[in-house]
Amino acid sequence: MALIKAMFSYSVIADKSLILCRYLAIIAAIAAPASTAITSIACIAMLLTWLVSGQVWQSLKISASQPAGKMLLLFFSWLIIGCLYADTSWAEKLTTLSSWKKLFYTFVLFGLFYQTEWKKRFVYFYLAAMCLAAIIAIPLWAFNLQLSQWGAGIFMTNYSSQSLAFLAAALCCVFLLKQELGPQKKRFLIAMIGIFLFNILFVSQSRSGYLALPVAAVFAFVNLYGYKKLPHILGITAVAVALAVLTSGTLQKRIKLGLEEKVQYQTKANQEFSSVATRLVFAENSWELIQQQPILGYGTSSFKSVFSPHVAKKYQDWRGQPATDPHNQYLFVWFENGLIGLLIFLAYIYTAIRQGAKQQPYGAIATGVLIAIATSSLFNSNFKTFPEGHLLAFFVGCLLAQQPVSKGEEHSA
Repeated sequence: MALIKAMFSYSVIADKSLILCRYLAIIAAIAAPASTAITSIACIAMLLTWLVSGQVWQSLKISASQPAGKMLLLFFSWLIIGCLYADTSWAEKLTTLSSWKKLFYTFVLFGLFYQTEWKKRFVYFYLAAMCLAAIIAIPLWAFNLQLSQWGAGIFMTNYSSQSLAFLAAALCCVFLLKQELGPQKKRFLIAMIGIFLFNILFVSQSRSGYLALPVAAVFAFVNLYGYKKLPHILGITAVAVALAVLTSGTLQKRIKLGLEEKVQYQTKANQEFSSVATRLVFAENSWELIQQQPILGYGTSSFKSVFSPHVAKKYQDWRGQPATDPHNQYLFVWFENGLIGLLIFLAYIYTAIRQGAKQQPYGAIATGVLIAIATSSLFNSNFKTFPEGHLLAFFVGCLLAQQPVSKGEEHSA
């Protein structure tokens, strides 16, 4: 009798731990673009409650059964293999592996958020928080009130993370509009899309957001209306982008500055430090080194130890300073893990997109966020950066998860 009571008590604790684990994942996603501390605490607590739930092995099996989960396991395996031939210390190898832990969270969440009800809660809680944040940002911007070094209206980690957070929220609204909702709710969602877009295009100075927005918009509307509408969607998007460029002074200044920095770097004998110049130096020298070991790369954790001596020999100014990342996620993976690693990484993105595009609306939302951040990762390592990496990990992990197929269903199929 005592044993039965103990088992019943543990069952209650395990169920509550699993529920708490899921709520902590939602908190981590909301906090990701704004607070490193809250996100870190939520992630640790999420893992602890997951362990207490007693569902670790079962949820991992569910994760591994999904197409995107299989690709993540393959990518993790190749990262570990890359550690074996990298000419770095094990402390450096473990640090680099740790920087990829966001994808581990994604893998874990595949096995926890397969129920539609929890996906719905994730979207609605996230959307409520971002609606409040977007509304607050506009008067801060209008009255030129600066709460951070990133400018008026920016109060999250930086303008890039705030822009991508609002882009994710806008995608939530777009896909929810296709659901069976009352006219009042649809009007609210349309209004919020306008507020999110205003934040991205007028308040934020993030060129990553400017680039990711039209790409995500094209994907979203193609997903909703089909490829036959692609010419119309591209045309409307082009007109919308042109209108945004003509009306947004912030956007105009950032684009103009980027073009000027590129021209100055390419024409001046004594190149000056700038955001664009830094990326050009990283890209040029990373490609030089990749060509020497294109297939396997230099191994997981090798970027700094290989890149820094290379540029130190070539330059005597700021370009010769050591670096830990090329500000391009794809160059980074190719550099450290070779063409094999890059192909596996791209295969994960492709598999995740295919898995999510079939699941309306939640999987499609995750896919839209993935495409947006994958686009911005051409100029940043956003799969590994803290705010964007965690935001992406939780969106993909929570909304892309598939319902597990029972043996009976699998046999009948």
